[in-house]
Amino acid sequence: MEKYAKGEAELWDLPQIYEWQFDAAVPEKFPYNKYVNLRDSYYAQGLNFLKNFQGYEDIKILGVEEEFVLDIDDWQFNGIIDLVFQDEDGRLIIRDYKSKASFKNDDEKYKYARQLYLYALYVKEKYGRYPDELQFLMFRKQKDPVRIPFNLEDLNEALQWAKDTVCIIRNAFDYPAQCEEFYSENLCNHREYCPLKIKSKYKKKKR
Repeated sequence: MEKYAKGEAELWDLPQIYEWQFDAAVPEKFPYNKYVNLRDSYYAQGLNFLKNFQGYEDIKILGVEEEFVLDIDDWQFNGIIDLVFQDEDGRLIIRDYKSKASFKNDDEKYKYARQLYLYALYVKEKYGRYPDELQFLMFRKQKDPVRIPFNLEDLNEALQWAKDTVCIIRNAFDYPAQCEEFYSENLCNHREYCPLKIKSKYKKKKR
């Protein structure tokens, strides 16, 4: 999608590029699922999206994979924006691609939206105005993007959440382990040598 947005790849070449480069780009082992091979499922859904992708019509692309560093209080916020564009009506839009299938509810959607609201601070600094809309394109299962009209109150909430999170991190001295089974078994970067994980495996074997 980055190559296409930058004019480095043609629309009709995207499925083939995906097929050639998927294994190199996604070398990780997928979690086990008794109902479906997740790797095959994700691969097929991504390929289907690209085969049906119609390209960008009537929009003006302003930024692609744009990395930035923004000063907030006495710390810095770093981000990479997938896509910034103006639609045919001149509205300024931030779009983020997600492999997540969907949001469980509105509460989860707005927690994810904090990311794009923080991106909006940079967009305001660079383009002189806040975006009109935030979008998540859940490309595996949804053809149309999830659209969130920009809201200044939600921006302020996201900014305060970020500031509060930094304060919590700075004031923390103890970091108690939170060993959620699925993530610790399949996704944690330290799962191969984590003492809690090893202990958990040992208990299962004893049973």
